[in-house]
Amino acid sequence: MKRLRWLLVVCCFFIVPIYAQGKDFNPRLLQLDQSAGQALEFTKAGRYEEASAQLEQIESGLPQLHPDKEALSWSDWTVLATSLEQALQVIESPEGKEREAVEAVTSFRLAADAVVSQYQPLWVEMEQPVMSSLQSLKETSAAADSSGFHASLNTFLANYDIIQPSLKVDISKERLQSLEEQVRYVDQHRTAFLAGEEQEGKIHQLEKEMNMVFKEVSQEEASQPSLGWIISITGGIIITTLSYVGWRKYKGHQEEIKEKQNN
Repeated sequence: MKRLRWLLVVCCFFIVPIYAQGKDFNPRLLQLDQSAGQALEFTKAGRYEEASAQLEQIESGLPQLHPDKEALSWSDWTVLATSLEQALQVIESPEGKEREAVEAVTSFRLAADAVVSQYQPLWVEMEQPVMSSLQSLKETSAAADSSGFHASLNTFLANYDIIQPSLKVDISKERLQSLEEQVRYVDQHRTAFLAGEEQEGKIHQLEKEMNMVFKEVSQEEASQPSLGWIISITGGIIITTLSYVGWRKYKGHQEEIKEKQNN
């Protein structure tokens, strides 16, 4: 019996992390995240009226997530409200701005996920296009390729704008400020990069900074306990516990039979 109690205690010990990961989830936040994903799917499919309706529904529910109601921090709520407003502005008049519509709604969708997710934010999946555009920026700058440089920089800026709201949620203000300053510098000094001045180091520093942001968030993900691992361990303990209980019942039943036979 003592062994059974011990197994049950251990089982409860492993169940606690699962509850701890789920107890802070707000149903309204989860609904917002799902609705943002649906709005993005509508936008990518060119179903702008449905996307707009989905975003307007999110907008109507946003006051329920106001910091005064203790659902969100002020900073996260502001990020969501601002990103949503930008998405609505584009989606309401998407003609000729189809790409901008997808980018704006994608940005909001990633921001919503960043607010809801404790681990593995979706914006980290933007690492490849962001870093690829920076690599192209370095190459075109070194080759003094004016058209290629401007195209690469514009691509990077578009990618950066997509993840910027998410960065406000997931990285420190100091790191974000450093990134913002470097991005503005490169954008405002385009001609200097193409004039052969010693500016390549600025792009290299920006590339290094962006790489650190992605890597640090990825490392944070890797350091968190896997929910699947916890569930498998918990399941194993439960099976072991139930098996032990069944064995004890079977053994007790056999002993009862022996006692009856002896009597």
